[in-house]
Amino acid sequence: MNKPQAHKRPRLDQFLLKAVPILLLALAVERYIGQRFLIGGDDQVDRCLPDKWVYLIDTHNKDIWRGDLIAFRAERMAPFFKDGQIIVKIAAGVTGDTIHVDPQHTTINGERIIDGLPLTEKLKRPATQFKRHETIPPAAYWVTGQTDKSFDSRYWGYVYDHQVIGRAYALF
Repeated sequence: MNKPQAHKRPRLDQFLLKAVPILLLALAVERYIGQRFLIGGDDQVDRCLPDKWVYLIDTHNKDIWRGDLIAFRAERMAPFFKDGQIIVKIAAGVTGDTIHVDPQHTTINGERIIDGLPLTEKLKRPATQFKRHETIPPAAYWVTGQTDKSFDSRYWGYVYDHQVIGRAYALF
């Protein structure tokens, strides 16, 4: 008659030999993803990018092209944004593009991008102070929203490379 086999308990050292590499791999992946990506939200009532309020920001991708969403740290954007606040806008213009801003329209390379300067009254400055016709300098971007009331480059100028956090992707 066959003797019933005793159930062998796995030994702790055998378990650890298998579990530790898996745990280390999981921690490494989490650390990489946690350092590379940020998730940001826009809680403003009047969003400059309507229907978009949650963004994935790739901090390793700073290769921004015209039309991309760009995440950057605010500088010189009072009274709307504090220095250092994370902002997401559209990179409407890049180095070498020609910008023209007047009270009626903003154009980039002759193409109309956004209309008017509706925030001049709130900023307590005449629209003529925002007029410009120039070429975007090296390491700079001209950013806008999709609504006329967007507080964007029309009012404060360029976003520079040192401000860029990375490329953004709208999730919702």
